[in-house]
Amino acid sequence: MSQEETMKLAMPSDVELVVTRTFSKTWAMAGARLGYLVADPAVVAACEAVVLPYHLSAQTQAAGLIALRHVPEMEARVARISEERGRVAAALGDLPVDSWPSDANFILFRPRTRDATEVWQGLLDHSILIRNCASWDGLRGCLRVTIGTAEENDRFLHALKESL
Repeated sequence: MSQEETMKLAMPSDVELVVTRTFSKTWAMAGARLGYLVADPAVVAACEAVVLPYHLSAQTQAAGLIALRHVPEMEARVARISEERGRVAAALGDLPVDSWPSDANFILFRPRTRDATEVWQGLLDHSILIRNCASWDGLRGCLRVTIGTAEENDRFLHALKESL
């Protein structure tokens, strides 16, 4: 029986919410490959029934426990990113781009007057590297910028104005 089949059999049918989170962005621990699940105890039990007993190394577990000792620092970092995201979003609103609201640490935008790949190259020429999504299904002509520090975001906005 596959893991998926086992999960379907073990999982109660009245479960309405399962939340999964990763330590990648919020905790700045992408390399740790660590996450967690919050759910009804029956769902947790079903997951535990099919997971390998050695899926997390001792180092990863220790890193996660140490990270949890620094909640105020994580919350401050998230607040700074949120504030910067708002500032960058507002600045994009003054430029010839369409952008979409975001609650993440990045903003998706599409240049209106220039080809996205040309804008991406112009940014790269200014040593600004962002994600070129222009050829992705459903994201034709889009670029994605990750929110950084105030100084990094200022450099991005300055280079973007020149590239547009």
